[in-house]
Amino acid sequence: MLKLKFSQAIYLLLYAIPNTILSFGIIYIMNNVISGKEGFLTDYMGIVFVSVVIYTYLLNIIFQKRINKYSFEILYENEKKIFDKILKAPLITLEKMGSQRFYTAIEDLRIFSSFPEVVTHSINSLLMVLLCMIYLFTLSIAAALVVIVLIILIAVFYFVVINTMSQKVGNLRKFNEHYYKYVDDVIKGFKGFKLSGQRRENLMSAHLSPNRESAKELDFKINYVFLSINLISQYGLYLVIGVILFLLPELGILKREDVISYVVIILFIAGPINNLINMQNVYTRLTVANARIKKFMSDFDTSPVTLEIKNVPIESFSSLEFHNLSFAYDNDAMEKSFALGPINASIKKGETIFIIGGNGSGKSTFINILTGLYQPSEGEIVLNGINTNLSTATQNLIAAVFTENHIFSHNYDNYSLEKNEEYQELLKIMELDKVVLDDKEESARRSFSKGQSKRMSMIFALLENKPILVLDEWAADQDPHFRKYFYENLLPKLKEEGKTIIAVTHDDAYFKHADRIIKFDYGQIVKDFKVESNVLSTESLWYNEVK
Repeated sequence: MLKLKFSQAIYLLLYAIPNTILSFGIIYIMNNVISGKEGFLTDYMGIVFVSVVIYTYLLNIIFQKRINKYSFEILYENEKKIFDKILKAPLITLEKMGSQRFYTAIEDLRIFSSFPEVVTHSINSLLMVLLCMIYLFTLSIAAALVVIVLIILIAVFYFVVINTMSQKVGNLRKFNEHYYKYVDDVIKGFKGFKLSGQRRENLMSAHLSPNRESAKELDFKINYVFLSINLISQYGLYLVIGVILFLLPELGILKREDVISYVVIILFIAGPINNLINMQNVYTRLTVANARIKKFMSDFDTSPVTLEIKNVPIESFSSLEFHNLSFAYDNDAMEKSFALGPINASIKKGETIFIIGGNGSGKSTFINILTGLYQPSEGEIVLNGINTNLSTATQNLIAAVFTENHIFSHNYDNYSLEKNEEYQELLKIMELDKVVLDDKEESARRSFSKGQSKRMSMIFALLENKPILVLDEWAADQDPHFRKYFYENLLPKLKEEGKTIIAVTHDDAYFKHADRIIKFDYGQIVKDFKVESNVLSTESLWYNEVK
């Protein structure tokens, strides 16, 4: 995910080298003034010193602007890429991976907001330490070698400990993934928790509390290790200064007159070294986040990409046929857990078809294939007499209201509700004109009861003006009055307008209002017949299942 182009690397060097030289110039002037060298005790040296400071500051401002722009491009472009990956992925992939991975991927991305500061401080600090070390060699090669060895020993100890943190940070992210699952359960299943004190107790005591306690302990250990290492680096530098002050002069490795210069330089590079050490926490988190985001992206890359359905004029629809269509779910053990098919069925323009069957009979799987959410394992899909071999080919023809109904917070469609006469008429038809009092988007996208929510979703589906309308248990949440109105008035009206309706239903009292009934059982179509009200027997429809 995080890639540095060659041109960007060149830009970093073009900035870093002169910036570091100028920064080193500041310490060089300071060191020589403190040492009392005559060439630096002049009137104009103060002007030179201030000029170098101002110029270095301005150079940093320019660089920060560029590196911030690059960093935020990475951040926000990858946020868009993650959404694009999700939207193009098949439904089956999202179901397997779970929504919590999406949340943590977004959280991982936000870590990169610290990237500009990390890059700036890292480059400046590394080059500054390098130049200062070279300067130390000009004063005393032996003393410089001793100092470098001591700093390397401290750094090696630090990096050995820090490398153990990557796995721990990764484990902490896993705890947070489970935490988001609990958050999702509480939000979506709030009523279920309110109805059961035992369920609430089990959530807190057996799941949430252990998760948070483990995460707290691990998070504390990680931060404590980083804190301890940072203190070691700080006091390690004091140790180096002690060696310079007391040991090196006694051994004759460093002249007494050069001790001040050495100490000043060590104190000066203490800041850059501490920057490098302190940012190891951020480096580790960036590395883990980068790896996790790459894994997230690769998981979606390996899954088949949903064919993009462009907003083109709706084709004329005449027929849809399924020939030997099959689909199988795979569980984690790569065993077939459920199989649909082979399915042979046809849908003609203007038909009202009811899909029936018990739980687990294959109705929802068939609807997911019909709407292009699942890609069949085998078989052919023939649209208007043309073999498409892709279930997604039907998506531009279908508007649907699913059981897990959701009203979007914003209008993502091409129609507008304001001053829309069709919308006003549909509100009256759905008996929502006394509930939604104006044509503002906010009024249509507020909280409704379940039944009202599905009516509003059907209004949105009808405004899409597509020839096929799929309704998954739509009437289940309606009151008896509106359920009767739906079957006896609304469906015939839509049929007259030329709509092809496929409705999943259990309302056997209204089966007579269908043109055809297709019954599923154990993944197979066990009945497919035209409805004739005078011979329709509800008992015979359910007989196989009862038996």
